[in-house]
Amino acid sequence: MKAFLVSGVLAGTVLLAGCAGSGDQTSASGRDDRAAPVAGDLASIHYEVGPCHGFCPVYSVDVRADGTTTFIGQQHTQVYGKQARQNGEQAFTRLQRTLAPWQPVMAQQRDTPDCGPRITDMSHYTLTWTGRDGRQATLLHDGGCRSASALSLTHLLREEIPQTLGLSSWIGTPASNAVTTPVN
Repeated sequence: MKAFLVSGVLAGTVLLAGCAGSGDQTSASGRDDRAAPVAGDLASIHYEVGPCHGFCPVYSVDVRADGTTTFIGQQHTQVYGKQARQNGEQAFTRLQRTLAPWQPVMAQQRDTPDCGPRITDMSHYTLTWTGRDGRQATLLHDGGCRSASALSLTHLLREEIPQTLGLSSWIGTPASNAVTTPVN
């Protein structure tokens, strides 16, 4: 029995050692650390917020390297259609740094890393980083993911980034965007 236990522990150690040397260099956020973005390599960052089962705002945002920010409100937003503003290059650089932990390797598409428990019927986000060479990296984020990392990204996309880019008044809040029907 003791020999069986020792051989089991030894086999487990060998398996773990093999995994440690696999060369996988992803961080806790799921990012491949070998492909860190270099300042100036990106041409734009685009994200789309999809519908939920309710009155969630549906819109897209495109931020170019020069800071030009384009918003298109589609559903349940304060402003519908295309709006644009100039936020400056520093806003793009700040956005790039903020989202860097979640950026997949260029020319790859990934789902939310470390989703954890999941709530259904929440908005989905599509983030696309486009390089100056035309290559893209895409992250498909489920707003229903409940891991700490996923909740952090959802908060950034829903609250902090719109505020930083000056989009909050165009998006509004779910309560202010709801269409109410008078009760007779």
